Amino acid sequence: MKKLLLIKMKKIKILIFCSITIFFFSCEKNQNDSEVIDCDYYHWGYDGDSSPDTWSTCYSDCEGQSQSPINIEGATVDTSLSALNTNYQDVPIELNYNGHTIDFLYEAGSSLDLNGVDYNLVQFHFHTHSEHSIDSNFLPLEIHLVHKDPITENLAVISVLFDEGSDNAFLSKFIDNLPDSVDIPFNSSELVNVSDVFPENNGYYSYSGSLTTPPCSENVSWFVMKSTMEASVSQITKLQGIIKDNFRPVEPLNGREIKSFN
Repeated sequence: MKKLLLIKMKKIKILIFCSITIFFFSCEKNQNDSEVIDCDYYHWGYDGDSSPDTWSTCYSDCEGQSQSPINIEGATVDTSLSALNTNYQDVPIELNYNGHTIDFLYEAGSSLDLNGVDYNLVQFHFHTHSEHSIDSNFLPLEIHLVHKDPITENLAVISVLFDEGSDNAFLSKFIDNLPDSVDIPFNSSELVNVSDVFPENNGYYSYSGSLTTPPCSENVSWFVMKSTMEASVSQITKLQGIIKDNFRPVEPLNGREIKSFN
């Protein structure tokens, strides 16, 4: 009788152990399943489950070897480079919030000449804080002017960094009318010219990189202006209040050369 009781107790212990084991692995499986990203429903962003370290799951180029932004240091002076040759026209204001940044959609007719090829200015947009850093120093605001070769669709992006200071006259023309909904753009017949956003010093850093947002395509020639512009704390705060912290962390250089002009 005692022997039979011991056998029954042993069986009960085995059943309890098996139940606990099955429950543990079932929970672990469910936890792993919850971490799988379904690219059909994935919306990239800057924090949480959609942060930059998840982008490559659905956008393979985001783990490429020539990604942007980067930390700029150790640039090599290249005497073959020349000043950026831009041809920007006065255009009406057309602002659009796309859920990640505010785009200024630039009317056709403005361009950047690179080695005899006209790259059309398509739009410029904002990042807070800056995406590029210089000698590991970030600034509170960065503007990207996006140009496209209409034939190859390669891109040339000019970056202007902003430090805190006085009100920026260019930003003042629309800073109080920034759209904060994807369904409500802001348009005005007032004419502006984005050349007003450039510093007087035309020096820049140049390197080959990518889009700083998905799909992270590596077809971008970058030109980061050396000198910075100023914007007031109020102006920067208004932008950041809408676009939040929409910056991608700096990416490895991976042997790329950074060239310097002027």
